[in-house]
Parts: sequence; structure tokens; C-alpha cells
Amino acid sequence: MVQTDDHELVQQCQAGQRTAQRQLFEQTSPRIYRLLLRMVGKPDDAADLTQETYVKGLERLSQFDGRSAVQTWFYRIAVNEALQFRRREKIGAAKLQNLARTQSEAAPGTTSALRMDLDQAMSQLSADDQMILLLRYQEELDYRRIAEILECVEGTVASRLNRARDRLREMLRSGYE
Repeated sequence: MVQTDDHELVQQCQAGQRTAQRQLFEQTSPRIYRLLLRMVGKPDDAADLTQETYVKGLERLSQFDGRSAVQTWFYRIAVNEALQFRRREKIGAAKLQNLARTQSEAAPGTTSALRMDLDQAMSQLSADDQMILLLRYQEELDYRRIAEILECVEGTVASRLNRARDRLREMLRSGYE
């Protein structure tokens, strides 16, 4: 399939052309899915959220103003969907964390035997920290694109990213002591 430039593709999608919508989805959804999978952790949930992202995005495509790349716009919708999902799932996650904490307290002295890997450490970070680390290192977005997605300035991205890296480093360090 011949790739159409973003501006033309968006115009075709806004006109309701199904082939353009399919092309937009095929061009951008693999990265959106991968981001969502890392944010929510379950393939089925990530697939559902990817679909929700595109349903909402295509419904609201008339609001896309073209100041950023269309994929950046879909990233923003995906991040919002993931954050809403995580808020809904927060009660269940809190129960699991309490259970894990209770089990680790029941077996003192075994923390050095239970080493944390990167995925475990990432899962313990806040949603904001996870999001910024994933956008930078998994999606390999530059600070400008991340700033567009998060609707902030590049300096804020740099400071948030630095703090998130510090928190991750500390979690990994404490897991290996």
C-alpha cells in the first residue's frame, strides 16, 4: 500500500474514507499498542485500549488541528485511555500490592533472594513515571514529541524524565541489596 502523507491522510479520514482510516490505523497502531501494553501490562487490555483509542480518535478527528503529527495526537489519546484504565483498576492493584507486601513481610530476610528486574521495577512506578520512560525509551520519541503528547514544555519533560530515571534506579538498586 502506498503511504500517504499525514496531512492528506487526515483530510481523507475527516471526509469519512474508510480506506484512509484503515491506512492510518495500520501505520500508527503497532506503536500505540506497544505503548499501551507496557502501560497496562496485559495484551487483551492493551488491544481493547488500542481499539478505544482509534474509535475516539477517529470520531474526534475533526478536532485535530495539525500542529503536531497525527501519531502524536493518537499517542495523547492512548495515554489518556491508559491512565483512565489504570484509575479504574487501581483498587484491584492496591489489593495485589497489599498482598505482595504482606507476603514479603511474612518472610523477613528473603528480600535479597527476590531480585527485582526491570519489569517489576517499572510496574511499581507511578503511571506518570512509566509513561514518560516508555515514550522516551520504548517509543524513542524526542523531548519535543513527548512535550506535545504531554502538553508541556521540553524542560518539563527533561526534569520529569530525570526524576523517573532516578526513581527507577533506586528501585532497581534496592532490589539488589
